[in-house]
Amino acid sequence: MVILSLLGITFFIAVGYFAYNFSQCIGTFSRLNKFIHTKVFGVLGVLIYLYLVYVNQDALVYALKQPLENF
Repeated sequence: MVILSLLGITFFIAVGYFAYNFSQCIGTFSRLNKFIHTKVFGVLGVLIYLYLVYVNQDALVYALKQPLENF
């Protein structure tokens, strides 16, 4: 169970970092970075990611437990 927790936390942080960088890229490519700093886009992306994880929490826990139940 500890390994599963570490795997879940690592995945959570990695996808959060991707959401931060991808949101900054969206802000830069849309040229909105002339009005709003790119880090603001990154923070907005992470907040949206956290919201989506919170809303879909049951499905995520079920998906993480699925490989253990098939043993």
